[in-house]
Amino acid sequence: MSQLNEIVILLKEINEKMFKIFRKIFPDESDKRTLEVDLLMTRMMVVSRLGISERTYNRWVKAGILTPIVLGNKHYYREEDLREAIKRSVNRGLI
Repeated sequence: MSQLNEIVILLKEINEKMFKIFRKIFPDESDKRTLEVDLLMTRMMVVSRLGISERTYNRWVKAGILTPIVLGNKHYYREEDLREAIKRSVNRGLI
């Protein structure tokens, strides 16, 4: 996971540099927001953060409550996606 976080940090740095160049070339467009690159959470980080068991995690994924970003056989989540999934599920009475 540390390599993935390092990649995300590098992408953030590249994004910031590109935005600075963009502002120099197009000063009138400088109020546009940059693309936010979030750190990804692993399955175990989600389990720990939500205080649930791995079994509950697997049931929630199977039920569609949580929708991971799947890379190979690993599950990852953006913080924002996790918050939205939980909010939707609470509103629908699923959890």
